[in-house]
Amino acid sequence: MKILDVPQSGSVGARTSSRNRSGQYVRQRAIPTQPRTASQVNQRARLSDVSAGWRGLTDIQRLSWNAFGASFTVVNSLGQTINLTGHQCFVKVNTVNLLNGDTIVLTPPALPTFVANTTTGLTAAAGTPAIALAGVTPAAGTKFMVFSSGQLSAGVTFNGTYRYLTTFTAFTAGVFSLLTVYNAKWGTLVAGKKIFVKVVQSQAGMQDNGTLFTAIVAA
Repeated sequence: MKILDVPQSGSVGARTSSRNRSGQYVRQRAIPTQPRTASQVNQRARLSDVSAGWRGLTDIQRLSWNAFGASFTVVNSLGQTINLTGHQCFVKVNTVNLLNGDTIVLTPPALPTFVANTTTGLTAAAGTPAIALAGVTPAAGTKFMVFSSGQLSAGVTFNGTYRYLTTFTAFTAGVFSLLTVYNAKWGTLVAGKKIFVKVVQSQAGMQDNGTLFTAIVAA
């Protein structure tokens, strides 16, 4: 049910508030499931490792993360720009580090300077299966984190659900193949379906807002 109200997100009692491209809405709260997929189990393990790391910091290190949080802004699910606490910054930076195969850092990194994403497009085909990003290798120190949705109807123009696929640092001959990781996550490509892929730039565990690419799977 759509409503006119102040921006809000979350559940109170039997009511859940959220928003989409049409605005604020409320719905009956659903009982969450715990399918415990491999990716969910791994993510929870990463969060557990990072939280343990925060408890092991010195007071001076925690103060440095608190100061870092005052200058580190993010955009939340309501589209608002907010500052994170020191603990939130530590968890966010280091969860991304672990996802990218990097180590946990105990002191805050330098704030990144992101340039325009060098990814230029997405293509996909079902006949001779292929799904690839085109572009130019980013500057040293920048990683590309790839998130995607499952295959949707060609008429869909908005997608709000993305899952992590992989991280890469270089294009080979101007392309980066996603076929193996995409098939493992979402199954075989189907001609006529639409794919959404978001490429997020990452530097030292920090991310930009991402660049969205879409493609209709060719026959």
